[in-house]
Amino acid sequence: MVDIHDLELDEMPDWPLWAQLVILVALVLTLQGVGYWFYLASKHEQLAHLKQQEQTLKTTLRIKVNKAAALPKIQAQLEELNQRYDYLSRQLPLQKELASMLASVNERGLESSLTFTRIDWGEKQSHTFLYRLPLNIELTGHYHDIGAFSQAIAQLPRIIHFDDVDWQRVSQESSTLHFRVRAYTYQFKPEVRDEE
Repeated sequence: MVDIHDLELDEMPDWPLWAQLVILVALVLTLQGVGYWFYLASKHEQLAHLKQQEQTLKTTLRIKVNKAAALPKIQAQLEELNQRYDYLSRQLPLQKELASMLASVNERGLESSLTFTRIDWGEKQSHTFLYRLPLNIELTGHYHDIGAFSQAIAQLPRIIHFDDVDWQRVSQESSTLHFRVRAYTYQFKPEVRDEE
């Protein structure tokens, strides 16, 4: 039996086979350890980073796929909102239509057998993207005629909103009422929508 302390490195080709295998295995393991430490460890960190990046990209892709799948529904809702907006905006008068609108209100009152004591535009009020135009109306007539007039105003193609309504009898004995209302209509500001 050979003692390990008797082995010399310069006589390695003459060593017994088992000693040569032990040295060879130790050398291979050392080379693998050094190779792992200097080469594979950094590659392992890169791989972990790339796996994390892959998960992030998968999540991002999943979100985008869900958004893309919802796009037709959102476009349909947007189209519906645009149609509603167009419908409502067509009900707002343009500047050139204000005189004919006032004439239409007067005509509806005369058709309802009412007598106007006042009908005129108030001062334009500016809001975020609209102008509010007050319309001062004072008239006299019977209760049912005033109701018919209010219904006729509601059926006009342009929006007129009644506010600050006040009515009272002309006298204690009379069934004729004095009706005072401040009505409003609205216009888009020119920078938001060009007049047609």
